[in-house]
Amino acid sequence: MPGLILFGRRWAIASDDFVYPSFGEGLTRIAWEIVLIVILSAHQSGFECLHGHDLKSFYIGATVLNGIEIIIVIILLRISMQGTIKNPWPRRNIQRVLYTKIFMYVSEAVWLCISTYWAFGHDYTCSRSVYWTARAAVICSWIIGFFTFLAIAVAFDPMGSLKKRNLTSLEDGGREVYDVTISPSEVWEKRCRLLCCCVAHREDMGAAFAEIGKIVADFFKDLDLVPTDIAAGLILVQEKQVHSDGQLRVVVTSNDASEIQSTSSQLEPSLPQPKSWMTIFNMAHYMKYAMGSYGWPFYMYEHFFTGLCGLCFHCRCCSCLRKSNNVFKDNICQCNSAAIKKLSGLKQNDLVYVTFKNQFKQVPFYVALDRDKNTVVVSIRGTLSLQDAVTDLSAKGADLDIPGVRDSYCHAAMLDCANYIKSQLESLNLLETAFSKLHDGAGLVITGHSLGAGVAAILAVLLRPKYPHLMCFSFSPPGGLMSTNASKFTQDFVCSVVVGKDLVPRLGMYTLVDLKVKILKALCETNKPKYRILASGCWRLVCCIGPSQETSGRHLQPTQSQSKYSEERSSLLQGKTIQVCWVSFIYVCFFVSQ
Repeated sequence: MPGLILFGRRWAIASDDFVYPSFGEGLTRIAWEIVLIVILSAHQSGFECLHGHDLKSFYIGATVLNGIEIIIVIILLRISMQGTIKNPWPRRNIQRVLYTKIFMYVSEAVWLCISTYWAFGHDYTCSRSVYWTARAAVICSWIIGFFTFLAIAVAFDPMGSLKKRNLTSLEDGGREVYDVTISPSEVWEKRCRLLCCCVAHREDMGAAFAEIGKIVADFFKDLDLVPTDIAAGLILVQEKQVHSDGQLRVVVTSNDASEIQSTSSQLEPSLPQPKSWMTIFNMAHYMKYAMGSYGWPFYMYEHFFTGLCGLCFHCRCCSCLRKSNNVFKDNICQCNSAAIKKLSGLKQNDLVYVTFKNQFKQVPFYVALDRDKNTVVVSIRGTLSLQDAVTDLSAKGADLDIPGVRDSYCHAAMLDCANYIKSQLESLNLLETAFSKLHDGAGLVITGHSLGAGVAAILAVLLRPKYPHLMCFSFSPPGGLMSTNASKFTQDFVCSVVVGKDLVPRLGMYTLVDLKVKILKALCETNKPKYRILASGCWRLVCCIGPSQETSGRHLQPTQSQSKYSEERSSLLQGKTIQVCWVSFIYVCFFVSQ
C-alpha cells in the first residue's frame, strides 16, 4: 500500500505495480531479442568490410544486455505478484532487483551511445542493407529507451523527498517543525494548470487554481496510497455496491394533484412533500430546454448520423454579416441556436435572448417563451468547457443572503454565475420583455443540468423575492451545492431531479470522505493481489459484465408502487423516454430540493 522507496524518496508506484509493466516489457524484449538474433545470423557474412566488426559488436552487445534484462524482468514480475496490497513483506527484495535493473538501464544507455557512433559515424563499404539495418536497430533502441524514460517520469512523485530540510529548533506540541520547499497544494496547482493549459494563463483564474490545489491536497494529505491503490479500492467498493441488498424508496408522481397528495401521505413525515407541479410530465417537458442549452454538440451526440441534416434547415449562414439582435457569441452559422430550436421545439420568435459567452464564472444561457405552458423559461448550460470545469471545482463556500434563514451559504463560483445571469436579466430587461409577449398570469421557470442545475437553483433563490411563484427544475445538480438550511428553504420552488446513475449529484465533501474511508476499508479487508483486482475491473469495464442473473432477478422484483410507476411513466412520456427511472436494479426516487 505505501509508495515504493528508491534513492531516498517516495515514488508514485508501489511494489506490486510491476506485474503488467513487466509483462509488457518482457514481451517487447523477447520480440526484440528474436529480431536481433535473426539480423545477426542473416548478416553474419556481411560484416566482412571496413568497420563491419563495429556493427557486429553492436548486435552482440545489444543481444547480451537485452537477454540479461529479460531475466531481470521475469524476476521482477515474479516478486511483484507476491503478497497482497496490505501485505508487502513477500516483496521485500524488490528494491534490490530494481537497483539492478536501473544499473542495466544505464549500461544499455552507454552501449547505445557507443553504438550510435558506430552506426552513423563511419562510412561503410558493406552492403547498404547491412549498415542501414544496423542504423534502424539503433533508432528503434532509442525509441524503446524514450518510452522507458517516460514511464520513469510518470512514476516520479515531486512530493516524494524524504529528506528533512531546514530543521528548526522550534517545537509545536512536542513535534519538530520542518520547512518544506514545496507544498502539496503547489504541486496540485501546477498539475491543474498543466491539465487546463489552454486557460491557465488567464489572470482571473489564478486564484481558482490555487483554491483547487488546496482542496485536492487537503483531501489526500492523510493518505499513503499510490494511484493504482485508489483504482483497486474503487473496483472493490463498486463490487460491494453491486452485490449489496440496499433498496431505494420510490416516490410516485403524477399530473393529478389529488393523487400526489394521496401518495405523499404514505411517506414518512420527515420527507419533503412534492408540490402539484413537480410531475414527471413537467420534468420531461422542461428537460428539453435544459438539454437544448448544450447546443449542437449534444444534438450531434443524440443524432450522430442525421444530426447534420437536421441542423442545416435551422442554421443561419454568414451570421457574422447578418447579425441577429437576440443571439450572441454563437458560431458563424448559429448552429447552437439551431440545436436549441431542434431539441426544445421552439421557433425563432420564441427565443428572446441567447448567449453562448463562456468564461470563468460566466456560463451560457438563453431566455425563451413556452407558449404551450404560458411560461418564460431561463435555461442555463452545464459543464462543456475547461472554464466550466474550473468553475465546478472552485468549491469554496460563500454566504447566500436569504432573509430569515441562518447559516445559509452555497457554492461560491456558482453564486457568481447566478449573479452574472441575474445582472444580465435585469440590465437588458429580458424577463419584462418576455412576459410582455405572453398572456397575463405567465409564470417563470428556471432550468439547467449539472453545473447549470446548480446555477439555476441559486438563481431561483435570488429571483424569488421579485417572482414569488417561480419554479425551478434542477436536473442532476452538484452535490453539496447549498447548506442544509438553504436547501430546506428551496423545497417549495426547486425540484431537483437525480437522473439515473449520474455521479454529479452524489459528489460532495461528505460523500468523498465517505468514499475515502470505504476505499481504505476495502483495501484492508481484501486478500486478493492488486493485479487480479485491476484485471477483474478492466474485464467488467470492457465486457460490461454486471452481477449474475440470479442476483439481478432478486433485486428486480418490483413492488406494486414500482409497477404503477412504470405504467405511469410509459403513458406520460411521449416520444423518446428520458432515462430518469433506473438506478442500480430498482426504480429511482425524484428527490425534491435535496
